Amino acid sequence: MVQRYSQLCPVAFGAGAVSTTGDVAKELGFNRVLIVTDENVKKMGHSQKVVDSLTAAGMETFLFADCETDAPDYTVQSGANLVKTHAIDGIVGIGGGSVLDTAKGISTLGANNVSVSELLDSARNMMPLENPPIKLILIPTTSGTGSESTIIAVISDTKNHEKIGAIAPPSFAIVDPELTLGMPKEITVYTGMDAFSHVCEALTSVQPNPHSDILCYDTIERITKWLPIAAADPLNLEARENLALASNNAGIAFNDAMVHLGHAIAHAMGATFHIPHGIACALVTPVILELTAPVYPEKVKKIGTCMGLTISATDPQEIGIDVANGLRQFQKQLGIPTLPDLTISREQILGCTNYVANEGLRFLCPVPATEERIAASLAKIYDCYQ
Repeated sequence: MVQRYSQLCPVAFGAGAVSTTGDVAKELGFNRVLIVTDENVKKMGHSQKVVDSLTAAGMETFLFADCETDAPDYTVQSGANLVKTHAIDGIVGIGGGSVLDTAKGISTLGANNVSVSELLDSARNMMPLENPPIKLILIPTTSGTGSESTIIAVISDTKNHEKIGAIAPPSFAIVDPELTLGMPKEITVYTGMDAFSHVCEALTSVQPNPHSDILCYDTIERITKWLPIAAADPLNLEARENLALASNNAGIAFNDAMVHLGHAIAHAMGATFHIPHGIACALVTPVILELTAPVYPEKVKKIGTCMGLTISATDPQEIGIDVANGLRQFQKQLGIPTLPDLTISREQILGCTNYVANEGLRFLCPVPATEERIAASLAKIYDCYQ
């Protein structure tokens, strides 16, 4: 079977890479630049590094620091309004996943004469907009989403309480591990498990490829080794470099091979309970590995091997159970909370079944995601991680 693989955009990687923002923007033809970020990144001084680099390159800059968690639609609309007011021809997003998704949404909405609700309707119906996005540079300050190298912007529809994936490809990614130094343990762990979930689903989707597989296995090894170290020592640059590379590679991998049922469930949990995306991903990933092991037993076994587990089982279902339990133990050591810790009941999590059943990503799961199977998976999240 012939398989295709690709990488969405170029990446500048390494300590101090943020200082090259102006050079990259000049290559892309930027003149009037909107910098999209949030108040926390602004207070840490990271967005100022971008301003300084762009200013030194002779560009006019405008700052939008109103991003919020989960990229709500109204912040995307506010940013797009600034694009049109100031005749912006280039955008730089710097921050965590919500900031990058907001910047991506702004780049698409700002290039078209539609409202944010019309943008989301177009995304739901997979209808293209008239104009391509404004050129966009993305700079992550966490190591989890990989959004700087993916084509999708996940935007929260606050009216309908849904998360919608809109097409919004970046033009260039700048990954500077120094921007993640000092990140709190909780955010480090949650974002790291987000990246881990990306590669587990990319490996077990209906459309994997050899390039994404290589990136996925390497990512699992790096996260397993370096995430506990970074969680214990927030200033360990070697750990941050490995996690930044793992996150970016995971983004490249799942942009090609795609995530599936696990992220459909994580989106439902996020929209319903407003918990961090990384927690939802961590809780559902063992369930997904157990579910897909009968289809991909060797892959799931290799995931366990990459984690340092000894998997002696030969039966596919037993392989899935052993790797899932090993992952749950790893998560407990990292302090991932249970659903009872989050005051979410078994009945409440089962209430997400209908949301998941209407999520398009479920169709990329190699095991048919019937409502019965979705409900069983949601129940396992509660029952098997206590």
